[in-house]
Amino acid sequence: MQPPARQPLGFWTVRAGEAIGQRTRSALAELGVTQPQWWVLHQLSLHPAGVERTDVIDTVGPNDTAGAIEEAIASSQDNGWLVADGDSIRATATGAALFARCAALQAELQAERMHGITEAEFATTITVLQRTIENVGANAWHW
Repeated sequence: MQPPARQPLGFWTVRAGEAIGQRTRSALAELGVTQPQWWVLHQLSLHPAGVERTDVIDTVGPNDTAGAIEEAIASSQDNGWLVADGDSIRATATGAALFARCAALQAELQAERMHGITEAEFATTITVLQRTIENVGANAWHW
């Protein structure tokens, strides 16, 4: 294998994204939650009084598609994890409890990913990736 400085950034970012995504989806599935449902529950946790459905779709839609987020909202409502009041949605007690379990899982997954990586190394990696994205004319934004 070539030295790291000569290896393709795009290859490794795709592989990392695939590996992290698969691990996250598999772990969430054990709790009966899809990744888009997790994103919705997370947004609802930030807005306990409720949030406009379109705001949730606009915020987390770039992680997948608007359609996937709309489906996650609908299925979360069907599962009793959220309720709608007009265009506003908010977590139910069941949804808030599920969010807490999923958040604890996400903390465990982050600790797993960080094994052998310092916070400084992680911050440098994120900064380099953001700069690379901007260097090719894209938007390096995350909610």
